[in-house]
Amino acid sequence: MRDGRTCRRLPRSRLPVAAAMLVGLGPATGPAQADDGFDLTLPPDLSAAAVTADATPAASLDSSGIADYVATWEDRVARARATQPGWASPLVTTTGLLEQRVRFDAAALQSGNGTSTAALDGGKGLDMIVTDSNEIRFALPPYNIRTGAPAAIANGQPIPPLSGFGDWTFLRIEQRLASSPASAGDYILSAWLQVLAPSGIGRLSGGAWTWLPTFAYGKGWGDFDIQGTLGVALPASRAGMLGHPVQNNVALQYRIRPQLWPEVEANWTHFPDGQRAGLDQVYVTTGVVAGRFALGDRLGVTVGVGYQIALSPPYRPIPLTPAYDHAWLFTTRMSF
Repeated sequence: MRDGRTCRRLPRSRLPVAAAMLVGLGPATGPAQADDGFDLTLPPDLSAAAVTADATPAASLDSSGIADYVATWEDRVARARATQPGWASPLVTTTGLLEQRVRFDAAALQSGNGTSTAALDGGKGLDMIVTDSNEIRFALPPYNIRTGAPAAIANGQPIPPLSGFGDWTFLRIEQRLASSPASAGDYILSAWLQVLAPSGIGRLSGGAWTWLPTFAYGKGWGDFDIQGTLGVALPASRAGMLGHPVQNNVALQYRIRPQLWPEVEANWTHFPDGQRAGLDQVYVTTGVVAGRFALGDRLGVTVGVGYQIALSPPYRPIPLTPAYDHAWLFTTRMSF
């Protein structure tokens, strides 16, 4: 008896059942939690049907976006080309223009130590315009075939022949910063980053991963244009030997026919440190680029030939400077 009322005690065996009923029927005041505060409420429906229903719109959106990107590729390339000058790419100086093409170059080099080298490709390859202002290059590794030289020509030590791949600038990402077609300002300003892998055979490799940031520029006045680049090599290792060479190229072109571009180039490398510290390697290149010759609605071919000669420094056998004395250069490009 309590406060005039009789309290009946439930049998001990029924207490768990009553407690369960109270818990099950009591008001919901919040998610169930364990003693340590973790939420013990059941997760949402994770059945296969629910997951499929939720994922289907996202999957459709992703596939639709990729399909739209591919379907508008030609329009994107056309817009990129329409908003920049229509110059030819020089033989040696890398253009700042966005290009979509396959390029293959070859060179016949004659060095001061008496060796001759056939250099195939030179790090060119596939250029793709991926946005209205971006290009990506997937390059092929260069392949060199070099003759030997007898001791009488090679300053007392014979040079054995060799053939193999050189270091590989396998990737280049370009951002066009500003541009205008010939109908307006007729100029270009771009920047890119190349990555060089030390993948060459021992005698053709610098032995270090290298970053190659570069700025490119160009300006046209009617049929005349000037294109140039300024960059530096930043090795990740062996900098004491390789140094940080600064590379500067300038090409002057004059169009004498709609598809004929005679040119002269100056190609200069300054070595502020490393094994060639204080030296300046300078080449002059003369040549002509012809194209783009249409092969259909989208395809076009461009060819070029030139002759390059070293102006400085005077020949040094160790380290070999300049890298070669003179060279014939050849280029082919297939645009699409």
